[in-house]
This record gives sequence, C-alpha cells and structure tokens, in this order.
Amino acid sequence: MEITQNLGQMAFSDRLLGDRENRVSNPILYEDENWLVVDKPAGLGTHASGPNDTGLVEWLALHQGRSLHVCSRLDKGTSGILLFAKHPGASGRAQIIHEQQQASKTYRFISAKCYSGGRNWEMKAPLGGKECNTNFRLLAKGYGYFCYEAVIHRGRTHQIRQHAALAGVPILGDNKYGGELFSRLCLHCCELSWPDIGTVVVSELPNSFSMLLAGQSDLVLAGAVAWERRLGWPALVTNSFRLIQRGEVELPVSIDLYDSVLSITVFSGKNDGLSFKKKLDPLLEYLATKVNCDGGFLRHHVRNPHQNKLIHHTLSWGNVGTTPVMAREHDLNYAITINDSQHTGLFLDQRDSRRRIQQASRRRRVANLFAFTCSFSVAAVAGDAEVVFSVDLAGSSLKRGKDNFTLNSLDLIGRGKFIREDVMKWLARQDRKRLSESDSFDYWDLIICDPPVFASGGGGRAFHVEKQWPELVRLIRGLLSGKGIALFANNHRSGRASFYREELKKHFKTVACLTPPLDFPILPGEPEYVRIYWCEV
Repeated sequence: MEITQNLGQMAFSDRLLGDRENRVSNPILYEDENWLVVDKPAGLGTHASGPNDTGLVEWLALHQGRSLHVCSRLDKGTSGILLFAKHPGASGRAQIIHEQQQASKTYRFISAKCYSGGRNWEMKAPLGGKECNTNFRLLAKGYGYFCYEAVIHRGRTHQIRQHAALAGVPILGDNKYGGELFSRLCLHCCELSWPDIGTVVVSELPNSFSMLLAGQSDLVLAGAVAWERRLGWPALVTNSFRLIQRGEVELPVSIDLYDSVLSITVFSGKNDGLSFKKKLDPLLEYLATKVNCDGGFLRHHVRNPHQNKLIHHTLSWGNVGTTPVMAREHDLNYAITINDSQHTGLFLDQRDSRRRIQQASRRRRVANLFAFTCSFSVAAVAGDAEVVFSVDLAGSSLKRGKDNFTLNSLDLIGRGKFIREDVMKWLARQDRKRLSESDSFDYWDLIICDPPVFASGGGGRAFHVEKQWPELVRLIRGLLSGKGIALFANNHRSGRASFYREELKKHFKTVACLTPPLDFPILPGEPEYVRIYWCEV
C-alpha cells in the first residue's frame, strides 16, 4: 500500500523554486595550456592511496580523460586549491618554482584553541630534518572556535598541521596532531599565488568554517560538511547524484538529486513523514543554495518491498510533475521514476562503474545479469560492445531498459538483447551449453553482476545474495573467456565483506575492491554502503 500526500509549496519554496541558473559552483578554478587549478573536496585524496582507490587524479582520468602531473599535494582531509601540470614540461617548471620559493599558498583553518602569543606569529621549527616556516594570523573567533590564516611558500609534509599543533592551536578534526574530534579536517587552501598565472587563484572559505564561528545548528553544519565532500565535482559529469549519504547527518536519511527533483529516503520505522519533513527543512534550505531544485519526494524505506502489508508513505512538494525525470551521465540519458516504484531506475552508486564498463566494452561480448533497467547495458553498447545481453526476470524492468536504449538511439544499432529469465537458470543453462559444446561455445568477455540482496522469483522461489553468491561466482567464472572481466557489486550492508571477497578470490586471478563514487563517502563507524569488485581471469 502506498500513501501519497502532496504538500504543495513549503515555507522555503521561494528558495527552491527560484530562477533556473546553475547554482552548482564549478570546481575548475583556472586552466590554460600548462596549468589546471581545481577546488579539491574534503575527504578525497589528491591521488589514489592504493591500486584500487580513486583520488582526484584518477577521477579526472576516468571521467575527463585527463593525464595530469601533481605539482603539490593536499592531504586527503584538506580542501581547497590544488595545482596540476598538464604536461611534463610544465611539471619541470613547477619544480623550479618550488625550489626558488616563487609561489605562495594561503590556508585558513579552525581550532578550538586560542593562541596565547598575540594575533600574528611565525613558526620555524624544522620538519623531517628540513627547514620550513609558516606565518600565522588570527582572523576571527566565535562560539568557542577560532579561525586562523597560515601562509607558506614551500610546504613540507603536514607542515601547517604540525606547526599549528606546536603553537598550541591544533586544527579541529586533526586527530593525528591533537585536534578535537569533528567530521572533517578544518583546513582549507584558499589562495594560490603562482608566477605563471597572472592572477591570484581564490577558493571560497568552506561554509562549515563560518557556521562553526556563528554557532549554526548541528544538522545544517553536517549538511555543509557533506557538501564540502562533493562540491561541484559530480555535476561535471551528471545531473543526478547523492547530496546526503546515510550517516552524514544526525537524522536517518539519504538525499539524492535527480536533475532538479529531490528523492529523500527515511530509514525509520515510523511513517511520520510530515513531522520528519519539518525537521529536515533547515537542511533542505541549505541544499537549495547549492543546487537547482524544483521540489521533491520523501519516502519511508520499505525493508522488504515484497511484503505488501508494509506501508510506503510518500510526501511530495513543489513542481515535481508525473513524467519521468531524465538523469544524465556524460552523454547518456536514463529515464527515472521517483515515486511509482521501490527503486528509481538508476543506481547512483554505480556511476563510476558504468564509466569503467563503457571504456572496457569495445568489441566485447557482454552479459548484464540482474539487469534491472539496463543502465550498464546502455553504457556497454555506447562503448561499442559487440553484443550485450540484459538478463532479468522482471519484464517491466526490461521494458524500461528498452526505453533507455531508445532514449539514447541505441535500439537502432541492434546490439542489445533482452532476456526475460531467472538469472540463476540462465547461468545454469549457459553452463550446460558450455560443457556440451566445448569446442564451439562463445565465451563471454565481460559479465556484470549487481544482484539485489533479496528478490522473489515466483513460485515460492527466492534469491538471497549471501546464500547464492558462491554459485553465482562459480558459474560466471566458467562462462568467461581467457581474458575475461567481471564486475561484481552488492549493497548487503550487514554481510561480511571478507566472505564476498574470498569467494571471488577462489576463482579469479585478480580481485580489485573499488571505491564508490565520491558522493558515496565511506564514513567512520558506518558499514560499507556498496561493495564493488573488478575481477580479471
């Protein structure tokens, strides 16, 4: 049973329904033939910390095809200005600039401590056996917090963090050097003076810094920190992304943006949508200053959507309409229906995976299992796959998949095949064919397997991902060619990650655990939202 209530335009509607200019700020701050200067979000590394991680360098390579040279790093928790060289010659030039200390960088940070020696001071304590100096200045204070400026010419590892701690003003959120606990490292690079760039490059102070000094409520403050983990990066490639991940704010909620419509999921046993909505309003007001939004839906999470006795309560407001929303990723479009099914039709946490599949599909035979609305299939055909089989038991999902093919004019190519069948039965049938036709069997080059945690198969049958994972992995491996690739994913939050990974390692030479998109941050103390494995034979 579904109950829908339209609230019309809420108290903050003027801010939600304003003009249609793009409110999302561009994180590309400056670019010429030699240099790229960007606004790095908090919590994202400058480059990958390991072979399967995605830092900003890898993100730019994946989504924009850029090959860049890092001129200076920012710590993972630090936000703000980051400079890249676009070719080896510029990288060499950057080394000379650093050695001659021709550049300067200005940072601002928040501390819960007040410096006892005045408003201005200098620290010259050597770090790692190397000389360095940092000039500090107190800028503002409020509600027990203090905002400082720090200027350096050539940075050593953790220079500002260490010098601040030595001065008795450790940075808020810097657990390593004695700062008080907070949801982010409150250090931001706000200005860059670079001799080859004719102007000082500036990054705005994070909203969370100003909010701390102004005593802002915890809910809005947490929303600001969440935005600072994203900035405008997702909007460079898509109009649909996650604004609030479950666990980022004090309320049990996730918030997605699809084009200009909010989709809010409440993880609470009470169907008290209206009162919950009122609690959310201050956060929604803040988000409305960052993205274009015409309205939204609020839904309570149905733990088991196959039990019809559970009530799915929905509120809507603003100009949300009844027609599908068009979600865009790069040059591909997907039809989204926010309010008439349990899932919208596009899993945002697989954005990076779809991009990888598109880039890996050229001239490959691809099978997309548990295809749902076939977004992976769209990406694969757009990537010039030889053929893509979309396998799913739900005819309605495959119909939406065909519509997505039509949206992107991929139906005319004839490389998409839609198979309505139970995935486990299809795999078993393919396996029998492989064994009986070993000399002529067409092995698959790329298989995508993103199963639900639970699904009803009809006739009393049911699919449980944890129970059937070993058999899934075994069958898929058997169908792959000698240079085959498989992408596995699941969002079984209560399942053991080690179990899923070890089953894959039994059958694949390489198992890489990929990080999710940057708008799905991995939060301390929270279970993994999604697990993604790139496996090679």
